[in-house]
Amino acid sequence: MKKLITICAIVIFVMAMSAGATTINYTVSSWGPTQYPASTTPPTDAPWGVNGYPGDTLEMVTYTGTLDLTPGTYNLKINTLKWTIDYTYGGTETQWDYPDHWSDLSFNINTSRGMSIGTAADSLSQAGLLEVTWFNDYLSFGSGSTTSFTVQGYQVDVTPLGLSRVAGSNFSGSNPWAQPERDVMARFDVVPDPATIYLLGLGGLGLLRRKRSKA
Repeated sequence: MKKLITICAIVIFVMAMSAGATTINYTVSSWGPTQYPASTTPPTDAPWGVNGYPGDTLEMVTYTGTLDLTPGTYNLKINTLKWTIDYTYGGTETQWDYPDHWSDLSFNINTSRGMSIGTAADSLSQAGLLEVTWFNDYLSFGSGSTTSFTVQGYQVDVTPLGLSRVAGSNFSGSNPWAQPERDVMARFDVVPDPATIYLLGLGGLGLLRRKRSKA
C-alpha cells in the first residue's frame, strides 16, 4: 500500500508539473583563452626565432540558452569553442631540424567552468587533448562528468558531450590561423526532484494514516 501511494504521488506530481511546465534560462561561463606553448625554448637559429613559437590558443565562449522544464532528455548548446593554431616548437634546446630532432607534442586540457540554471549554480568539467605535429594540429574533447542542479521541483543532470578529433583546416594567410568555431553541446536530463517526490510520498502516507484513524 505504501509503495502504491508513493507511485501515485509521483504520477500526480509529474502530470501536474508537465501541465504547468515553463522554460528557464541557463548560462555556462567562459574558459580561457589559454595558450599552449612548448616547454622547450627554441635556439636562436630556429626558423621563426626564439619567440616565434607561441603555441595554439583555445577558448570556450560564454553561452546563454533556454531549457524547457519538462521531464525528458535534451541536447543543448553550452559553449562555443574557438581554436587558433600558431607555431609550436617541437625541437630540442639546440637543434630544430625535422625529423631528427623534432617531436610530436600533446597537451592535456581541463575546461572547468561555471554554470547556472535559474538560481542554481555549480560547475562543469570536461577534458580534452591537443596534439601538435610538424604537419598539422589535432583537437578533441571527451564527455565531461555529470553535474546535478535542483530547479523548481526538478533535478537537471547536465553532461557535457565529447567533440570528435579534428585536424586544423584553415591555413590561409599568415599565422595565427583561426579555425572554424564548434558548438559544445551537453545532455540535459530533466526528472522530478527525488527529494520533492519523497516529501509527496510522506504526505500521502500521512493522509492515509489520518483516514485510518478516523475510520
